[in-house]
Amino acid sequence: MRVTGRVDVHTHLLPGVDDGCETVEESILCARALVAAGYTHAYCTPHVWASLPQNNAREIGGRVAELQGEMDRAGVALTLIPGGENNLLTEWPAIAERAREEVVTYGLLGRHLLFDFWTDDAMVVRERIEPAARHLRERGFELILAHPERIEALQRDERALDRLTELGVRLQLNSWCLAEPRGDRRRDMAERLLKEGRYFLIGTDLHRPAGMKARLEGLAVAEELVGVREVERLTVGNPRGLMG
Repeated sequence: MRVTGRVDVHTHLLPGVDDGCETVEESILCARALVAAGYTHAYCTPHVWASLPQNNAREIGGRVAELQGEMDRAGVALTLIPGGENNLLTEWPAIAERAREEVVTYGLLGRHLLFDFWTDDAMVVRERIEPAARHLRERGFELILAHPERIEALQRDERALDRLTELGVRLQLNSWCLAEPRGDRRRDMAERLLKEGRYFLIGTDLHRPAGMKARLEGLAVAEELVGVREVERLTVGNPRGLMG
């Protein structure tokens, strides 16, 4: 797969499957905004939750193909790739029992796995998330944690984040967090981690057309903070490694 521009590694473009785009029309509006900002590819990463059983490897692949057809008919030059955002807190330990091809990964290739979790308790990270991450790493998955700057437990105790990265977990920044005002904990943590070179990827985590402005503003802030070349590494170079 040839990459000629930015790759959005975290989107909720698939319509009507989670809290992201509700209609194909909304998906197309978001996609047009991405193309205008230099994106040529986007991973569709719907929430993978027990409460959303339709968001599984087989269904996601089919829905991405359907949406790609709609994009092509609308003349939107964006290549869509399947993926998913696994909630490791609710999916563990069930995910441990799944065959590799049933685990939702980037490109459904069985290698790179995007995950998140939501807790304000660092002990939950130690007792639940770390064992899950350790197990998945032992199975050969490359783990990528979505938006650590948004997770309260990691804001409160960054040692919990350090332990995850020591297990080999890489980090994905949500661009819109950099568009928040200074003093916002998400913005401050995102800016610090970015300057420290700790992020592996930048994604928009787009949900609806109304939020696109902030997501693209965040990319501009990132370029101001660390330079165009570093942002290119996080939005073009590193995402290439997810594709094969």
